Amino acid sequence: MAIGFHRESATIYQFPIKAVRAPSRFERFRMMEREAADVCDALDSCWYHDEAVRADDKKPNS
Repeated sequence: MAIGFHRESATIYQFPIKAVRAPSRFERFRMMEREAADVCDALDSCWYHDEAVRADDKKPNS
């Protein structure tokens, strides 16, 4: 078994850089609209329950 201090150097390959296209104004608007809809869905997920409680509170006691 030979022991040596010689090491092969690594070869570094450059991956092709893909150009990233900036979204247009329309695409940015659509993305913001979708994000806002997601937030609204999360906040308004139980609106029907709140309405039922309000309706129940308005009923006269028998």
